[in-house]
Amino acid sequence: MHLTPLVKTMRFEELAPGELFVFTQSNLSMLPMKTGMPATGDRSNLLVLLGPAFPLGANEAFLLPWQPATVLSFGKAFSVLLPTDPAAWSANGPSRDPVCLAVCDDKTYVCVNGGLSPQHFFQCYVDLATGDIVEGRLPASAMFTGHWEIALVGPDHPPRPFVKYPPQPA
Repeated sequence: MHLTPLVKTMRFEELAPGELFVFTQSNLSMLPMKTGMPATGDRSNLLVLLGPAFPLGANEAFLLPWQPATVLSFGKAFSVLLPTDPAAWSANGPSRDPVCLAVCDDKTYVCVNGGLSPQHFFQCYVDLATGDIVEGRLPASAMFTGHWEIALVGPDHPPRPFVKYPPQPA
């Protein structure tokens, strides 16, 4: 039997930074990515929530501490599809409604709230390729968009849309 896309169950602790996975908690199914370790504070890995649901009354991407849990990993076999419409980009950002991406030099970041709770905002960015966290400001000028998509890629199937912003009506 061949699974498309390739997935596997594993413990959160076994994931590598930059891996996408499905995480369920209290009847919510979420798509997070495992991050690297933050430069300050707790020395454990975190996860950044990409939606489509957000717990704790949040309505934006934010960092959560890891939790011992079994997850469904999609690994790092994904592509980020950015908009080609000039109206979808802004030099003024980041927008916090609900998940904004920033392109800085040749890297793409998720703009996230790194505060201790969704009500306490602390600007952070998570590199979508590596899971590295940048606290505060990006190292150079950036452009921002709330229009993007993640598609799963693999050698035996075309790109499969996974999450898209703004969300499409069902």
